[in-house]
Amino acid sequence: MNRLKVLFIASELTPIAKVGGLGDVAGALPKYLQKDIDIAVVIPAYQAIKEKVEYIPDSKVKIYYVDVPEYFSERDKIYGYTDDPIRYAHFDVEVVNKIKNGTFGKVDIVHINDYHTSWIPILIKDRNLDGIKTILTIHNLGSTYQGRYSLDLLDHLNLQNVHPSIEEDKKDGEINPLLQGILNANIISTVSPTYSKEILEKEYGGELDYYLNQRKEDIYGILNGIDTTVFNPKTDTKIYANYNADDYKEKKAINKIKLIEELGLKFSPNQPLYSFIARLDAQKGVSILTESIMLTEITLLTKSLQNVRQESINFLFLGTGDEKIAAKIKEIESSTNEVKLEFTFDPILAEKMYAASDALIIPSKYEPCGLTQMIAMRYGTLPIVRETGGLKDSVEDQVTGFVFKNFDEIELKDKILESFRIFGTSKWDEMIKNAMKMDFSWDKSSKEYVKLYQKVTGNL
Repeated sequence: MNRLKVLFIASELTPIAKVGGLGDVAGALPKYLQKDIDIAVVIPAYQAIKEKVEYIPDSKVKIYYVDVPEYFSERDKIYGYTDDPIRYAHFDVEVVNKIKNGTFGKVDIVHINDYHTSWIPILIKDRNLDGIKTILTIHNLGSTYQGRYSLDLLDHLNLQNVHPSIEEDKKDGEINPLLQGILNANIISTVSPTYSKEILEKEYGGELDYYLNQRKEDIYGILNGIDTTVFNPKTDTKIYANYNADDYKEKKAINKIKLIEELGLKFSPNQPLYSFIARLDAQKGVSILTESIMLTEITLLTKSLQNVRQESINFLFLGTGDEKIAAKIKEIESSTNEVKLEFTFDPILAEKMYAASDALIIPSKYEPCGLTQMIAMRYGTLPIVRETGGLKDSVEDQVTGFVFKNFDEIELKDKILESFRIFGTSKWDEMIKNAMKMDFSWDKSSKEYVKLYQKVTGNL
């Protein structure tokens, strides 16, 4: 059987140009796929890339950098421009031009990711590149992740033919790049099995559920993995003390003490440390978390007054984003020594927090996959998650973490208190060992992608 040749095209790539979770996927998945297929990665030639290395580190996966200077190498940011949809339309056109002129050699499949690369399937059709199949992976279907723009966007594509999907899309006076990917890719994947079903519902479909249901037979859900060579408490040089499933109790305690000292916190190391590591925005559920913290503090105070338990929970936030949300956390912080916000983006501090924390709270309104719960479990930190998307697929209630159903501060508060009652018991230790044994490497997921590649090409 001939090895398939896949071009994996993304708007970011860890560690070359990382902003979010997409970069982590693009930097890890191809390394695992290279065992079974020939794969190369294509990203924009951002000015922010300091060194254009030829291969993804620790692999033989070649990286191609594609530039349209006025949109990429002459601009200092990766994202954040009002004309981002135009920038990535030009990138897509240039990629397809290079596919057509043979820059990448033989190509069987183009694997695209999110709206930034979603013009590629229709451009491949438009340029009559018969035989090349396309797979679109949706990492986030939220309305702000679709690249909606005025019809002027079409002027930047140099389309040579009339396409029904564009005629349909134009009716509302806007053009939606992600919708074009959904309607024109041969296969669609999402980053967890549950999310692949949720997006067919109005609540999660980002106003595209009607079109997604038209394609539901072609939608697959594959849970993301994490790079277990990077996220490994036994070898991680960024944390204070290394550990494994046999000696985690003593070593996590050291990590907690050192973190409290480094940050100058007034937390007691004898109290449980619950963390939140994510963007401060509505999707991540910060609003119900702040409400539940206030409710939790009141409940714990009542208990202490009744001499039931003279303890509390420390809450540590790490992230940037909505300043109103940050102000709310700061307001709570000003009234107690048990809440602290680190308003910054700091991956090294994040890893120290994974190693030091007892629990990680992820109360997302929706979560296509989520990687933080997987990293947390790897470090023996129990996730407290809402039952949605990849959180539902990766965390089992009272086995590897704690799961609540509805997006509601009362339910979250009750789950936090439930975990608090178990903290420090043999049940807690058993759950930590279960969590640390979970395999969230890319091995399994990469094999599922190979099956998709074989399916779309008929190369079974």
